[in-house]
Amino acid sequence: MKNNRFLIIAVVVLTIVVSYFIYTNNSRTIRGELSDFAVEDSAAIDKIFLADKLGHTSLLTRVSSTQWQIGEYIARQDAVNNLLFTLKKMTVKAPVAKSMQPKVLKDMSGIGQRKIEVYSKGRLLKTIFVGVETTDKMGTYMLIEGSSVPFEVHIRGHRGFLQSRFITDDRLWRDPAIFKYDYRDIRKITVNYPELPQQSFAVSYDGKMPSLQVAGRSVAADSLRLFEYLNTYKSVVYEYIVSETFPEATKDSILMSRPFVQIAVTDKAGKTNSIQGFRRAAGPDETDPDGNPLKFDLDRMYGNLNGKDFLLVQYYQFDRLLKEPSWFVNNSK
Repeated sequence: MKNNRFLIIAVVVLTIVVSYFIYTNNSRTIRGELSDFAVEDSAAIDKIFLADKLGHTSLLTRVSSTQWQIGEYIARQDAVNNLLFTLKKMTVKAPVAKSMQPKVLKDMSGIGQRKIEVYSKGRLLKTIFVGVETTDKMGTYMLIEGSSVPFEVHIRGHRGFLQSRFITDDRLWRDPAIFKYDYRDIRKITVNYPELPQQSFAVSYDGKMPSLQVAGRSVAADSLRLFEYLNTYKSVVYEYIVSETFPEATKDSILMSRPFVQIAVTDKAGKTNSIQGFRRAAGPDETDPDGNPLKFDLDRMYGNLNGKDFLLVQYYQFDRLLKEPSWFVNNSK
């Protein structure tokens, strides 16, 4: 009986000791990897490179404390802030079970993988490989370059996975502004309607008072209406850049057709920003209130911005720019 008692005590003590060492080793591993994933001083980050297996790449560069660029374009600050927050706050939820590691590593090397390089003052801080969401949809598989052990990573208090925050398509990083002006920086707005040239007009601003020109001649106009119109150009955005899946032949056909509107804005530095608007064909099931098939989409149009970007634009955004000269006349409604 005494021998059995000593044996039981020995087994219990041994179990406690082994469990302690396993827990300690796992904790050290997790703590070590945790310090590798997070970038605590996100304010020191000045460049982030993102890439995926589909050939998309994005290079974000800090211009100032409040502005980043994606190539030659201004980046969406909301998306940048979200990425910086993620890099700072993401933490290890749990190590991937040893039995699961081969499958997770295989999946992470597949088409869903995203590679993130974080830089500060020209120095590479770390490279992180971001995989798909975990089986419980509450974390994301990640791996530090040079490591063979993937981890489940999350943000405490956040429900969901993190991969979508690491945007690799540079078009989705761009500030979607078509026009973004303080009215005091505008010097001239030209609105041309090729199908209705008699309705075309221009609004000029010399820094003091705006004026209206129709057919090259000055026309008396309500100054309040003119200032209101100049202010309309404070924020006009597109919905998205039409993707590469859009048939090239269809795109070329649209661009070769006659636009229904052309708008050009020249600022006080002499730089001109312009867009051509093209009607978008209605869907086969779209009808007017009387049930007649529609020829054109009533909600969206195509835009060609500065001859480079092919956009989808909502009329909700654009209609406020499409005025007629009579709108500016005194006592007009």
